[in-house]
Order: sequence, then C-alpha cells, then structure tokens
Amino acid sequence: MPDGLLTVEPLRTEEFSQLMAECVPAGVQKLAVAVSGGADSMALCLLAADWAQANGVELTALTVDHGLRPESSDEAQQVSAWLDKRSISHHILTWQGGQQRSTAVQERARNARYDLMRVWCLQNAVGHLLLAHHMEDQAETVLMRLKKGTGLMGMAGMAKSRDLDRVQVLRPLLDVQKGRLRSTLLARGQDWIDDPSNQNPAFERVRIRQLLDQLQDEGVSAQRLAGAARACAQVRQILEVAADERLQAVAKSEKGVQVAARVLQEAPSALLDVMLTKLLKRVGGGGYPPAQDKRQRLADWVRTPQSCGGAARTLAGCEVRRVSGGFLFRREEARKTLKKGRN
Repeated sequence: MPDGLLTVEPLRTEEFSQLMAECVPAGVQKLAVAVSGGADSMALCLLAADWAQANGVELTALTVDHGLRPESSDEAQQVSAWLDKRSISHHILTWQGGQQRSTAVQERARNARYDLMRVWCLQNAVGHLLLAHHMEDQAETVLMRLKKGTGLMGMAGMAKSRDLDRVQVLRPLLDVQKGRLRSTLLARGQDWIDDPSNQNPAFERVRIRQLLDQLQDEGVSAQRLAGAARACAQVRQILEVAADERLQAVAKSEKGVQVAARVLQEAPSALLDVMLTKLLKRVGGGGYPPAQDKRQRLADWVRTPQSCGGAARTLAGCEVRRVSGGFLFRREEARKTLKKGRN
C-alpha cells in the first residue's frame, strides 16, 4: 500500500452519517450497496453496514461477476468471504455477456451491472442502491463531459440521487477524496482488490484520470472540479424546480404529452433545455439525456416558426410533433405501431 495513504484521515462515522442523511430518505428500511471488491466500494460497504446497524436498516451487498477477466469469479467469492466474516449479507449476480468480445466493453459492462442490480432490488423490494463514486470520479466525469462539449447540465456531474427505473441510485461519497476511503480500510484492517483495467489507457476514463493527475500539478485539482460540479448542480436544481412548475399544466393522453407552445417558447434557453430533457426522459423512458448538441438542435426547432421549421423531430425515443397550439411528445415506438396499423 502507498505510504501516503497512512497520513490521510479515514472517514469518520459521524461524517458518513451526515453524508447519508443528505441523500437517504427518512424511513428507508432496506438498502443495497454495490461492492466490486475495490477499495472505494469496500469502504462504502463497511461504513454503510455500521450505519445500517445503528439505524435499524436491512443492508445487502451486491457483487456482479462480470466475467471480463478469468479471475472475476474468484474475486467475487473473495468479496463474499470478506463480508461473511463481518456478518454482512451478500449476493453475487452473474453477467453472461462478459465472455462476448465487442467494442464499448466498459459501457456494456456498466449497463449490465446496473440492470442486474436494479432487477435484484425490484425483486426484493429494495428501493435504494448505494454506489461508491467519490470526488475523483466526479472530477473525471466533469472532464469527460467537457471533452464532449457539455453544457451547464453536464457540468453538474453525477447527481447524489437519481432514478434508475423505480430504483433510486444514491452516491453519498461524491464529496469524499479517494485516499480517505483507502485509509478507512487500512484503519479497519480490511484488504481490497485492485482491478488492472483501472490502469489500462485503452479506456477513456483511465486516460482522463491520467490527465487529471497532470492538471493537479497546474492547480486544477479534483477538489476544484468537484466544487464546480456542486455549484452547477445547485443551478440545475433551481432550473429543475422551475421546469416542473411550468410543466404542471401539460395535457396527457393515450397519444402522449401535449405542451402549449408558449410554455416552451417563452422559457429562457437554460430552462428550455431542462424542460425538453424532462419531457424526453418522461416520454421516451431513457435513463440519460441526449447529447447537448442534439438537445440544442431540438430547442432551436421548437423556437422556429411553424411555416419553416417542419412538422416533427425525433430524439431519444420520442417523436416531437407540432400540433394546434403546441407540441405533442410521444414514444417513437408508439408512432411506428400506429403507422404499421394503418397499412
């Protein structure tokens, strides 16, 4: 273990309790925690287990055996053995797609992990899932989004709480430095697993991590990037409240969601972006918003006079169509089904 870790203060129980209070709703009786076996998730699991015991909450740790490396099954069993010694309930979920070689393997594996854990939570009446993303993860996310030309919403980084199709994902450690999590494990005498893929520059996040190390030398630290994300998140929260207020009067029917033209066209640009994002997610059902440039093109079209803007646009699984006095948002699949039925 690097000697420097020994000088970093472990995360104290009182601090963690405060972080949990900021994202875990009152009255929660069951929680799940994602545990890969890495330092971050192991620290979260041990801290969450203490918190759960003190608060009368049933905690279950979930490990996904992704099958991307030959040793993944042994690692999942090692996590199980560690947690069993600490009397922490644990389940291993196996991803069959890990043996398939294809592009975007990390993205596929991440989506598969989330889906497996989401399904387990739904089957076991667990409404909240803890993830161990920390300050450096947040800084890397901001840099990755900047690279892709993100706007204000993307600069807000990962949210402490977000809906994952009826399961609420919670990230209590976004303001905690990674070193403190490793120090927490050292203080408790707990080992962890180092994933060699975290050092493989073939993956974008690894390259961004290396870039962050270089920026740190120039004073652009993970703390400052995470601080910028917090500031943007506060603005995002204000805009989301305002967007919800403006969208209260939308008309819902079997055809979709209809919004009066003035509700969208009179909104300031930043607010319109949030409103469109909410409508696309609500109707299309996607977990993440489309790219900033695509949302901007839709916003420009919404503001374009009907005579020269065209009748409809599609984005994020939605068809957005001009109708009398406004716009109709409906699932693109529904549009295709209706068209097929008329043939």
